[in-house]
Amino acid sequence: MTVGFRKDRGMYYVDAVWPDKIRTRKFVPDKETADRIWKKVEVATADEERIWKKLRKDLGLEQGGNLQGLSQLADLYYDLYVLVYNRNPLSKKSRINILKRHFRSVSSIINMNNQLLDQFISKRRKEDGVGNRTINRDLIVLHHMYLWAVKRGYLESIPFQFERLEEIEFVGERPDEEVIDKIFANIDPRRIPVYTFLRETGCRRGEAITLKLSQIDFARLTVTFHTNTKNGRSRQVPLTEDAIWAVQAMPKHGSTVFYNPDLMQPWTGDSVDYRWEKAREAVGSNLRLHDLRHAYGISLAEAGTPMHFISEVMGHHSVDFTRRIYAKFSPESASKAVLRVLQGKKDRKMALGSVTAPGRHREVFRD
Repeated sequence: MTVGFRKDRGMYYVDAVWPDKIRTRKFVPDKETADRIWKKVEVATADEERIWKKLRKDLGLEQGGNLQGLSQLADLYYDLYVLVYNRNPLSKKSRINILKRHFRSVSSIINMNNQLLDQFISKRRKEDGVGNRTINRDLIVLHHMYLWAVKRGYLESIPFQFERLEEIEFVGERPDEEVIDKIFANIDPRRIPVYTFLRETGCRRGEAITLKLSQIDFARLTVTFHTNTKNGRSRQVPLTEDAIWAVQAMPKHGSTVFYNPDLMQPWTGDSVDYRWEKAREAVGSNLRLHDLRHAYGISLAEAGTPMHFISEVMGHHSVDFTRRIYAKFSPESASKAVLRVLQGKKDRKMALGSVTAPGRHREVFRD
């Protein structure tokens, strides 16, 4: 049994393992209160079972009930497990924050159930660029968090069943630039800038409609996404001439770069999607707005850009994920890159006059 302190929350706590192996944690506002509770628990656990069970109930420390909501469990899991065992805790932290945001209304961790998971899945699917693969990773973190709670004695069992969603890999052909141009031709020119920016930077819809002018570095021709990225990680993306035009084409109004010119208000995700869908229907295309992002990644892959560079500018959680999606569009990029390196070494040797004529080696193998 210990008394601890969480610096980021400014709260003290009593962490106790009771005689029946149930573990509880009580958060209090000051050390004096924590010490007082700690002494009561220490004395009671040395007494009869009915004494310490009554104290545990009086303190509101029934199993799982003392962790009021998923937020406390998530903080505990992050401090005692993620920071200790995970090589990249920031990546896990971003998913934990997503879970905390979606389940903040759950009064106690023991109240989690499959109906709440269904609601979570439904809401996540409506978010920009979130598919079953991403949702599965969220659910894996949630399940492991509860499994950890069971192993540590905070719960007797996991109160929900975890089932992986079917993951559909993106296998479509390269989005046709001519089709994209036709769709753009059916969008009101006043609204074109936000779509141009999406096309030229490969960013996600939410990143574009919340973009601030302070994120643009006109000297270096880059944009830094850091406030609304999918995985919580900051990344820097180069700006093309068209991307710069998109930013400068919008007269400054409000806090965001792009806004709905009809309402003179920031874009919402639904309104951006709606305008795109109307334009694509006009040309008989089923190209999604998110496919502009795929077109960006594919064009980089086709040009032989190394996968780790593509992964970085697109803000993927791992290079393996980038490779699974985009490597198929650059089957020869690796061999070409190696050939360029080898050819460069040969050219340098020839420039120094230290290379042996290839024909001299070939003569060795003649009959």
